[in-house]
Amino acid sequence: MGRHRKRQRRHRRRVRIALISTGLLVPLTGGAVVFAATDPGRPAAKPPRPHSAVTRQAAPGSGSSERPAAGGVSAPSPKARPSTVTVPSSPAPGPRIDFAPYADVLSWPPLDLSKTHVKAYTMGFVAASGGCSAAWGGLSPVDAAFAVRRIKDVPGKVILSFGGPHGTELAQSCDSVDALVKQYRKALDATDPAGTDFYLTDGTLSDSLAVRRWSQALTRIQREGKDRSLSVTLPLHRTGLSASALAALRTAAADGLRVSIVNLVPADGAGQSVTASATAVHGQLQHLYHQSDAQVWQRMGLTPIIGVAGVGAQFRPADAQQLLTWATAHHLGRLSMWSVTRDAPCTVGTSVTGDTCSGLDEDTGVFTKIFQTF
Repeated sequence: MGRHRKRQRRHRRRVRIALISTGLLVPLTGGAVVFAATDPGRPAAKPPRPHSAVTRQAAPGSGSSERPAAGGVSAPSPKARPSTVTVPSSPAPGPRIDFAPYADVLSWPPLDLSKTHVKAYTMGFVAASGGCSAAWGGLSPVDAAFAVRRIKDVPGKVILSFGGPHGTELAQSCDSVDALVKQYRKALDATDPAGTDFYLTDGTLSDSLAVRRWSQALTRIQREGKDRSLSVTLPLHRTGLSASALAALRTAAADGLRVSIVNLVPADGAGQSVTASATAVHGQLQHLYHQSDAQVWQRMGLTPIIGVAGVGAQFRPADAQQLLTWATAHHLGRLSMWSVTRDAPCTVGTSVTGDTCSGLDEDTGVFTKIFQTF
């Protein structure tokens, strides 16, 4: 008799194990079991979590099936509950950022810009030569045939840049507004650019008389001549713009000069340090122009010095990608880089100090591809 009961218990245990394995029974806390749903269109119910008061079965697109655990209370609603994990929707894409990298007209060997797929270039630099005289890099006449030909060979839009990191701004050499207007017009007539850029260094900005001549001359040209976009390129310090840079922008605003883009060149740093400094400038410009957040971001630009920019300072492709993501999110008006010729690894005949390579072990054109996003 005892052996018969043992055989029955073993038989019932095998049956229960078989039913559980096929999904027809669901084990509960404490060893209890319940019958699972037998709808073939639904998956078998999953075992409940330890100490759970309710077992839940749900399939995408179907209602949920809830059963009380031992001693539990049935849920009142048979409807499926929304998932607690939400996936944020992608932000609406903003306007494409203009990419206009700097290129030096006097670069040697001559630039071949036809293979880069870039739609705009900032070509420089027109600086002072022998007094109040416009010249490329302060060396070659601004209307020299070879220089004009290089400008005309640009496959897209040309932004003509004056001054530059190594040249003397014409406003510092010309002692009158009339003379300065004449030299600016000479450069514009020779190249007929789509826009103009004025790269003002800390040295130029500290010359308040030169800044006043610069502002008055450009205001006159804007009022009397062809309507071109105008950008002002300024040094970006860790705390934002310097007092002299802000003073120059205030002078321009007081004279009625229309500045389309305030372009920023970080002296060093990469990634978050650059974006943090640019964010500080946003606040400065909003206070100056009294415009909305979006309007101020739209009139800002950034021009990192790619590659090895100084002792221990490097701007790498990862920094470029981070900067592009940040600029796109804020809808900046322009991105650039210094310069096209630096976007290549150094060789025996090239040097970082001559701005003819990046100093990094990267493929040629890697920064251009990132910023151009093609």
